[in-house]
Amino acid sequence: MKKAERQQAILAILDKTYHGMNTALNYKTPFELLVAVILSAQCTDERVNKITARLFPKYNTPKKMGMLTLEQMEELIRDCGLYHAKAKNLLGTCRRLQETFGGVVPDNRET
Repeated sequence: MKKAERQQAILAILDKTYHGMNTALNYKTPFELLVAVILSAQCTDERVNKITARLFPKYNTPKKMGMLTLEQMEELIRDCGLYHAKAKNLLGTCRRLQETFGGVVPDNRET
């Protein structure tokens, strides 16, 4: 089976299994979803949504979020578990998105 055929088969199975289901995380853009997923490790979706509700109105792009210092990021996400590591990872992700992908979350694994 070719790679594209395999991907389509997997997507068909996932669609059949999870059709109509959505994530409990609140987001509007692929970047916001990426941030929410990073924050979700060892944290409830409800808690993540509270954090992102105050984070996204001001810091909803890799450029804006990437301008925060580590200390500022930690303060913003402090009530989320593992916030030291998550703050480093979020800022590193913002830098990588800016430097490598022009501030856009890539839509495939090949880039």
